[in-house]
Amino acid sequence: MERVSIWKVTIVLTAILALLWLNYVVIDITPTEIRQMIYQAGWLAPVAYLVIYSIRPLVLFPASIFSMVGGLAFGVLFGGFLALTGATLSAVVAFLVTRKFGHKAVQFKEKDKIEQYRQKFESKGFLYILMLRLVPVINFDFISYTAGLARVSLKDFVRATVIGIIPGTIVHSFVGASIAEGSSTKLIIAGTLLVIMLLIPVIWNQQLLQMIERMKTN
Repeated sequence: MERVSIWKVTIVLTAILALLWLNYVVIDITPTEIRQMIYQAGWLAPVAYLVIYSIRPLVLFPASIFSMVGGLAFGVLFGGFLALTGATLSAVVAFLVTRKFGHKAVQFKEKDKIEQYRQKFESKGFLYILMLRLVPVINFDFISYTAGLARVSLKDFVRATVIGIIPGTIVHSFVGASIAEGSSTKLIIAGTLLVIMLLIPVIWNQQLLQMIERMKTN
């Protein structure tokens, strides 16, 4: 890769990360605006997308937004693949950060809650993480950071994450791709799927958590 291209991508990535941090603290950036920034990397846009998605948890920017950007920028198939890859990489980054630096790396305020789930991750392992990924009743990054503090193998964490996030990633990518295409039919279908996915953990939060709690330990 030419030196100019490397510098260009580096500048774009730095600018996007700075804007994402500002979004978390001060302003609001839409998926469309993120797509336009990623496009500035030219033919390296998919790489830029993956890199930014991977380090997204460091500023706790919502993973769902980036999965939507994947479909919006690259279509439902390629965008969905990139979103799944990026979400997995971001989960691994959060996991490894806390595995390396411990509690000091965790920015969540619910320390008691972290300890509670850390113990559950250790006792129930792969299956427990898988269910929490499939049914998003717990924050995506909270799971990743807390699992990093627990005695959970990276292999089990990655397997549970990849399998568990497939449905949600597909839906968010489909929503993004539908917005890009502007098809009213696809938008209605995508919107309906998204609403259902968001309402399930909201309406049956306690019931779903109790169901997960009743799972047999490893």
